[in-house]
Amino acid sequence: MNIIKKIRQAAIAFAGILSTPFGKTLEKKFGYIIDETPTKYDLKIDEEYIKTGIGGFTHRHFDDHSFLSMWEKVKETLPNDTKFEEIKNYFISLSKDLQTPMGIPLHKINDKETYDQFASYMNKHFAIKKSWLLDIQSVNLAEVFGATIGVVALLFGWKKSEKEEFADLASSLVVAGAFGANPILLIVSLVSLAKSYTKDKNKNKFKKGTLRGVLGMGSFIMTASLFSSPIVGIIIGLIVAISVKKGNETASPLRPLLKETPENTSVPKENLCNKKFT
Repeated sequence: MNIIKKIRQAAIAFAGILSTPFGKTLEKKFGYIIDETPTKYDLKIDEEYIKTGIGGFTHRHFDDHSFLSMWEKVKETLPNDTKFEEIKNYFISLSKDLQTPMGIPLHKINDKETYDQFASYMNKHFAIKKSWLLDIQSVNLAEVFGATIGVVALLFGWKKSEKEEFADLASSLVVAGAFGANPILLIVSLVSLAKSYTKDKNKNKFKKGTLRGVLGMGSFIMTASLFSSPIVGIIIGLIVAISVKKGNETASPLRPLLKETPENTSVPKENLCNKKFT
């Protein structure tokens, strides 16, 4: 097994596990890497929350904890600190937030009341949880790590001779990114999948690889989520995913979806040239 296949398998495995309920437990493990004792810089960053209590434990989405805003608040903290101290404390505060499950929001939600109404509507009509809507708008350390592995796997996995395998990888990461609410992984894998579709002239291989990835990752996540024991869930989910992929290859359920194209037909060229039209 070459290094590219190992990276591909690692990316799928890590993304899949983070997309299960057990993944949230793993994310919490990252929360104790750096001492979270608040500094003056941390208190300045949390100033609005300390004054108003807006958002509770989800306050970072509503009191402007985005990457650029944090930097501006760090610069405002002390009038006489050096640029080096500001940069150092910015990355320390950033790391403290990134290591928590809530992570760093990608942008500020300006109107909390309107957002709550929107979240309630999405939950009522589409069964989308409010926690997922917030999660998809933020990144944490575990998600950055998983997305990085995914990006490396996609970069090294792009080969003309392995287009079906690449579609399998990209679609698997799309499903994992969606279920796990990992915005970086979701965007990168969607772009890669779209690029694969436009570049791949043999759409049959693309469709087969995509379906295999969606069914495999989807069946793993849904099965693993059914069990209270994470180990049992992951093992059974893995068995189900492998069975689904094998069954897909054997049964070929894609046949009705695959249209015959000139590149796949076995009609001799001379027959096409000699065909008469009336």
